[in-house]
Amino acid sequence: MGNEYLVGPMYRAGLIVSGGMCAGLGIAVLAARALHIATYARLLQTSAPTPPAAALGFAACGLALVGIGFWFPRVTSVLAMVTMSMGIMLVVERVFGRGPIVETLVAANLGVKDGVGIAPNTVAVLLLGAGALLLRHTPRWFETRLASIATIGSVVFAIGIVASTGYMTGVPTYVWQPGTPMSFLSAICSCILGLGIVMSACRYSELDDSGMPRWFGLVICSGALAINLATAVAYLCRDVRTWQPARAIGLAPMTIVSVVLAVVAARQAGWRPFLGRDAPPAVPPPGVRGS
Repeated sequence: MGNEYLVGPMYRAGLIVSGGMCAGLGIAVLAARALHIATYARLLQTSAPTPPAAALGFAACGLALVGIGFWFPRVTSVLAMVTMSMGIMLVVERVFGRGPIVETLVAANLGVKDGVGIAPNTVAVLLLGAGALLLRHTPRWFETRLASIATIGSVVFAIGIVASTGYMTGVPTYVWQPGTPMSFLSAICSCILGLGIVMSACRYSELDDSGMPRWFGLVICSGALAINLATAVAYLCRDVRTWQPARAIGLAPMTIVSVVLAVVAARQAGWRPFLGRDAPPAVPPPGVRGS
């Protein structure tokens, strides 16, 4: 089967809506920063302002999702490549200490003097999202990579969920590096982008008899494990003055639910954690009836 978009109207409408929301929030932040309206760039009083570079990346990824919905593969590939290039440059700046160049350039084009540093978890989301969108329209291995695209989308969604829960509980799980927290709006965009990427991998040819994708259990398990991993990264990189044990208890429901989902989804996918896949049922020899 060729590289064509064979999904139902529900998934296609979900793609357009999620992409439009992600792009709309990013464009709104860029417009707010250009008009010097800092309130809309925060969305919450306790949140850090959304960096212009992050808003630009989410706007590009959202428009790329819309391009998948309307089947404009070139638009999707170009926007994903722009986001990927920007993410790689941000990583290179952090590794070699040459920044912030990209943030300053984007902020200068918007007329913003005080460019806000982009958070490392936001950079991870943009890189993963752009990579999944590029895989979506790669000519080769189209049939075998949909599960990988959905898995990446679940990881992006998990990072956004952990950051959003941190803002709701007062525990800074949205901070992977002291001084550069992920903004609340970036966390919301991460959730929307992750869901859109998962929906972009849903096709009729990949559905089982119950109407669910064959890779659904694997994606749920991966997302649940990513929730715990993102929480652990935030804890290891924590500032001891901001992590209060009394508030950290609020993370218990999210952790418990994610662990249960990981185990249940792993068993549904046909394998047990740490034990490998379940052995296939024994086939009786010819002429012998099973009990």
